[in-house]
Amino acid sequence: MLIEKTPNNWRDLENLTAKLFVEIGCKPEVKKIIETARGKIEIDVYIKDFSYAPPLLLICECKYWSKRIPKSVVHSFRTVADDCGANRGYIISKSGFQSGAIEASNNSNIVLVDWIQFQNIFYVRWLQVMTENLYEYADVIFDYMDILADRMNKVNWTRENENRYGILMRQSSIYVLANRWAHTQSHKIIFPLKIQNPTSKTSYTVVLNNYREYFDLALSAAPLLISDWQEFFSR
Repeated sequence: MLIEKTPNNWRDLENLTAKLFVEIGCKPEVKKIIETARGKIEIDVYIKDFSYAPPLLLICECKYWSKRIPKSVVHSFRTVADDCGANRGYIISKSGFQSGAIEASNNSNIVLVDWIQFQNIFYVRWLQVMTENLYEYADVIFDYMDILADRMNKVNWTRENENRYGILMRQSSIYVLANRWAHTQSHKIIFPLKIQNPTSKTSYTVVLNNYREYFDLALSAAPLLISDWQEFFSR
């Protein structure tokens, strides 16, 4: 599960859907009004995916209903997808779909999913993009961790500096994973993961339960940690 939070209402479902697309490098718009031959249409989440040439147009209908979606919704959404020229459309349902709705989506560009299924479609791409984003920081931090670098000979290795260096190394351990992924193309973490907290200058550890928690922590902590490394070697 990519975004560990379960949507609480229809607005939450729309916003979390848009968030996922932002994180994989797309440009989503929530409640997009478009002009078609049939008039104005409101799209719950309207997405341009610029990773393709020409860009793909994706649209999402977010249904936070307590009952299963009927075929009439699918028929209507197929018309919307045709009118706006969407390459693919997703109907994301809280409570599933009636059998007629499933049949109505056959042989079309409409995909019927629940929240978890929707995330799983983009799981591999999400993981790759998040890793690439983190590697921009991890590459810098990993360089500071190089014990053979010339800068190490310029450090005044007082007890205070030895302790500070040890803390920085422990704080940076979370980024070793990203560096390894970038070179092996393999993403494997066994959760829960107990690791040194990169935001703590003490020996505190943190337990991470999924990739969402891992990336949120590592990405948010990286700028300050890089600053701390720079300050250490500029003493």
